Amino acid sequence: MLVPTEKCLSRKRTDPGSYPTRPDGVFLGNKYPQPIPGQEKFKPEAFIITMNPADIDNNTWLVLIAALAYLIGSFPTAYFVTRRMLGKDIRFEGSGNVGSMNTYSLIKSTQSGKQAVLGLGITMLTDLGKGVLAIYVARWLALPGYNLAGALIIAGTFVILGHNYLFCFRFRQGGRGIAPLMGILIALNATSILIWGGTLLLSIFLAQRMLVGEIGRESFSRVFSVIGSQVIGRISGLAIALLPLYFFDRGLFFPVLAATVLILIKHTDIIKKLVRESKQTQTQNQ
Repeated sequence: MLVPTEKCLSRKRTDPGSYPTRPDGVFLGNKYPQPIPGQEKFKPEAFIITMNPADIDNNTWLVLIAALAYLIGSFPTAYFVTRRMLGKDIRFEGSGNVGSMNTYSLIKSTQSGKQAVLGLGITMLTDLGKGVLAIYVARWLALPGYNLAGALIIAGTFVILGHNYLFCFRFRQGGRGIAPLMGILIALNATSILIWGGTLLLSIFLAQRMLVGEIGRESFSRVFSVIGSQVIGRISGLAIALLPLYFFDRGLFFPVLAATVLILIKHTDIIKKLVRESKQTQTQNQ
């Protein structure tokens, strides 16, 4: 990498074909560049070629963090919970989403509400723990001169990638990433989960009230059903929640932004479905 410097080696140029170095071992270049005509003040020592081994080491650690975070996120919690409690493959049941919401719906349809809440709790807490663990791994591997801010962004991004695109399912199926994002928020700043969660729930219930007309607060099952089914409120809430987080703690913004973008990408199939249904409704009304 060429780096401009104001002061370089003070010794005089003697041999144009030599390979001089500074006392700290930095190469000044293979040969001195020739002066450009019309630029008599050109100094070949104004540029040096630096090769910092620490940069290579840091990049290696970032790759390691990315790999570990992806593996952490790739644990298919919902798959094992539904296999254990129902003997079914969640990928081919309900919405096909390998996440806590589909787990709750499947168990609730065949077993008691308590069993459904139990399955939901195990799945959500484990998936939430994946986000927490990925952030702590990034901090645990911190080294002198280590870019921790970049590592946190990479850890958050890749744990969501692992959760959404499971390698054990050939990267085709997975969850939507909301539970691991909650874990990321808790690990970075526990208070932030209240701000993020409050904004998200407010958006969901406002959208439900405006689009459907009722929220259905008579039972936990009904409330959770609204949270899972109100896609427009959920998508808008995920985007809106970034704003208060930015003003609350700017250090949270970029790790959460990267994770949120991946979550929204995972919702594209639902968005396309809603668009098709809307077009069909308009066609029928005409």
